[in-house]
Parts: sequence; structure tokens; C-alpha cells
Amino acid sequence: MSRPTNRLPHTPPGEQRTAGSTPSERRRLWPAVATVVALGLALAFVWSNPKDAEQQREQRAAERKAAARDRKSVVESGLISVGKAKADLRADWRWEEDRVTITLNPDLSGPSNYVSISAQEQEDSQEVMPMVPLPFAVTVTLPIEDPPQAITVRVALGDEYWKKGDTVPSRLLRLSPDGTLTDVNTGKELPTEFS
Repeated sequence: MSRPTNRLPHTPPGEQRTAGSTPSERRRLWPAVATVVALGLALAFVWSNPKDAEQQREQRAAERKAAARDRKSVVESGLISVGKAKADLRADWRWEEDRVTITLNPDLSGPSNYVSISAQEQEDSQEVMPMVPLPFAVTVTLPIEDPPQAITVRVALGDEYWKKGDTVPSRLLRLSPDGTLTDVNTGKELPTEFS
């Protein structure tokens, strides 16, 4: 015979439910959901960020090139004289190509037998040839730094009495993309035309 008891039948702990168990389960679920959402956002940011950064770089480069098309910097000096020899100096900044071309052209008013220009380990020189009264123009092409910096060039001119093997008088000049030309040794600014 069985005895009457006030006890409830035995229920294993995993199956027991009380009136307050539902909010407890929800509290455990929210941190997991928040973690999954945070990881999803982080992955989305990582995947989209390199593309955005590259697009921004491309956009800045396109804007720079568009602005460069409208920008001109050509510096032309009158006559640069070294001793009795004279030459014209021209610097042409080509912004869209990120380079500057500097040309030294001997002038008839101060005959030269030799012309040379050098800058940033680049050099070009010409000597007078038989049956040609002047040497040809010399040119160096240099990269433009960002932001644009002044460029120091050495120009050397041998006058009509210069012979191979003689020392060549030279001047050190600083060209700026804003149109100034300065003699480095004297600090004197030389006259230029700028466009």
C-alpha cells in the first residue's frame, strides 16, 4: 500500500522549469547575439575598407590630374651668362606627367663652345662641332616631388675660347615651380618670365 505524500514526482534538473527561467535564458542569449552582430560588422568593415581606401586614392589621383591639366608652370630666364658665354634657361613643369624638363639653349649674342646642365645625378652636355657655330641645346628631365620642391641645377658654359680639356665656368641655380630663379652662390634672384 502506498502512502499519500505531498511530494511532487522527481524531475531531473535539466527538465525542471520554474516561473522565472525564461528571462534567465534570454539574458544568456543576448551576449551571443551581440557577439555575432559585432563580428559581422567587423567583417563587413574589413571587406569594404580596402576597396574604399583604393577608391579614395584613385579619386585623389584623378582630381590631381584634372587640376594638373589646368596648371602650367614654365619658367624662362633671359640670358644666363657664365663668363662671356650666354644661354637661355627654360624649365617646363608637366604636372600631369609628374616631371619637369629643364633646357639650356646657347645664345648667339654670347658665343659658346660648350654647354652643360646637371641636376639630381643627371647630366647633358654638348660641344661645338665643325661647321656648326653653336652647340645644340641640352636637356635634363626630373621627377616632380610631392609637394613640389625647388630644383637645383648646375649650368656650365664654355665661351668661344674654350677648348676641350679646359675648365668650364659654371653657376648653381635654384628653379622653383612658382616662377623664381635664384643664383645659389649670391642669393640674387634672376629675372624670369613665368606662365
